[in-house]
Amino acid sequence: MECAARFLLSVCRHHVKYRRLHIPPATDFVDKPKPSLNLGDKVDYSRDLIKRAMTLYKPNELMLCFNGGKDCTVLLDILAKIKPPSMTLRAVYVRPADPFEELEQFIDCCAQRYGVKLQRLEGVMKLAFKQLVQEDPQVRAMFLGCRRTDPGCGVVPEMLPCDNGWPALMRIFPLLEWSYHDIWSYLRVNDVPYCCLYDRGYTSLGDRSSTDFNSSLLTYDQKQGKGKLVFRAAYELEDPSKERASRNDGWSHDQKAVEESK
Repeated sequence: MECAARFLLSVCRHHVKYRRLHIPPATDFVDKPKPSLNLGDKVDYSRDLIKRAMTLYKPNELMLCFNGGKDCTVLLDILAKIKPPSMTLRAVYVRPADPFEELEQFIDCCAQRYGVKLQRLEGVMKLAFKQLVQEDPQVRAMFLGCRRTDPGCGVVPEMLPCDNGWPALMRIFPLLEWSYHDIWSYLRVNDVPYCCLYDRGYTSLGDRSSTDFNSSLLTYDQKQGKGKLVFRAAYELEDPSKERASRNDGWSHDQKAVEESK
């Protein structure tokens, strides 16, 4: 842990000196154990981190990485509720090779519902982000809806500069300490619209070729006489460790952005 902390601090110093990024205090980059929090506490914690980011960066320097998934939908809703009235939410959607039509429609609906200025890019995430920064060099920080249980996110801090050849962006993770069930509790308690695919047996969304129904949700519908096999909704998944059991690409766009930019 000590070595990891020293490495992160050296990365921070590099970015301060050569890339002129706003860097939070060094203590923010040391992985600190957090007490068990209820959902209300986690929402407050996420809001505080977002507000802190908004003091470090100007509105035109901040963007949300949005792919229509449940996690970034929660993050978008929180951002929309705490942003200053004069601030326009900005987001980037990196379109996969074979997207679900329902997901694309949901992304369009979100952009309209929340008044998001959405930029659509295609291709590999790393190249897409480079294109983004080239076209809009004012962008300096990116909100991502990753959680601690996502691949590659077990020990990342709340704010971490991109490295390894990625553009000079600060990654901000307001939902790191949230669980799978926290996400669904927030969406359902607050009546936040989410992609309809989650009600059809999908628990993690990528493109069509890498995403399938989650077999853990398969059950008999006793209302159909002899019983018909149906898929329950994603929020009914009991074992969160099986969230990505139906994905064969390893992880989603947000998680790739984390893992590959280390």
